[in-house]
Amino acid sequence: MELKKKRFLEEKTFIVITGLAAAITSLLLILIVGKIALESLPALNLYFLTTAEVDTPGFGQAIGNSIVGTIYLSLLSVIFAMPISIGTAIFLKKYARESVLTRTVRFLIDVLAGMPSIVLGVFGMLFIVIYLKPLTGGFSLISGALAMAILILPVIEKAAEEAIGTVPKELEEGSIALGGTKWTTIRKITIPYALSGIMTGIVLGIGRSAEESAIVVLTAGYSQFYPVLETLQNPKMPFGVQLGPFQEPVGALSISVYHMFQFPNIVPRANGFAAALVLIVIVMVINLLARLILWRWKIGQ
Repeated sequence: MELKKKRFLEEKTFIVITGLAAAITSLLLILIVGKIALESLPALNLYFLTTAEVDTPGFGQAIGNSIVGTIYLSLLSVIFAMPISIGTAIFLKKYARESVLTRTVRFLIDVLAGMPSIVLGVFGMLFIVIYLKPLTGGFSLISGALAMAILILPVIEKAAEEAIGTVPKELEEGSIALGGTKWTTIRKITIPYALSGIMTGIVLGIGRSAEESAIVVLTAGYSQFYPVLETLQNPKMPFGVQLGPFQEPVGALSISVYHMFQFPNIVPRANGFAAALVLIVIVMVINLLARLILWRWKIGQ
C-alpha cells in the first residue's frame, strides 16, 4: 500500500511540474505578443500597413513595402530551395543505399540545420553579394533569397524525407510489379502520397524565412519602394540590363524593426513594434497553415 501511495504521489508531482512548465511557456508567449501588441497600437492603421515608406513624410512611417518585400523573399527562397531539398530527400530515401556516404550527407544536413543564421548571412554577403554581384546585383532580392534558401533547405529536406518514408511499401512494390520503372513509381505513387507532408515542410520553410533577420540585413539591403517588375539599363550587369525587383534591394519587416533600434530618434517606437507584430502574425498564420495541412494529411491516411 505504501509503495502504491508513493507511486501515486510521484505521478501527480510529475503531472504538476510538467503542467507548470507548459503554463510558463504559454504565459511567456502571451506576455511577449501582448507587450508588442500594446506598444504597437498607436501605429496600427491602414495607412501605415499599406503605404510604401517613400510615400510618407518621414523615415519609418509605413511598412507596406516591407510587407510585400518579406513575402517576395520568403516565396523566392522556397522556390530556390525546393528542387535541391526534395531531390536530396528522394535520392537518400529511394536511390542511395545506406552507407557511409548517406550517413555523411545526413550529418552535413544536420550541421547546416544548426548553423547560426549570422554565419550564413556573412557567407551570403561575402559570396553572393560581393563575388556574384554581376549576377545578383549586390544587395538585392535574389541575394537575400539565395542566402535564405540555404537556411531553409534542411527544413524542407527533413520534412520531405520523413513524408517519403511513410509511403507504404506495398504501393510501390505493386507499381513495379505492374511494369512501372522506379522513377515512374516515385513520380506517380511516392510523391503524390507524400505530397501533404512535403507541403508541410515547404510551408514551414516559408515561415522560417519570413522571420529571419540577420541574413536579410546582410544580403537583401533595403528599399523604401514597393518591389516592381521592370528592366533598367545598367552597364555593370550582364547584357547591360538590370531586372527589377530581383537585382535590386528590397524592404523587409525584420529590417523595419531593426531601424527602430538603429534610429531611435527618427523612427517612432510604436512603428517598430507594429512592424514586429505584423511579422509575428505572418509567421503564426504560416505555422497554423502548416498544422492544418498536417492535420488534413493524417485524416486522409
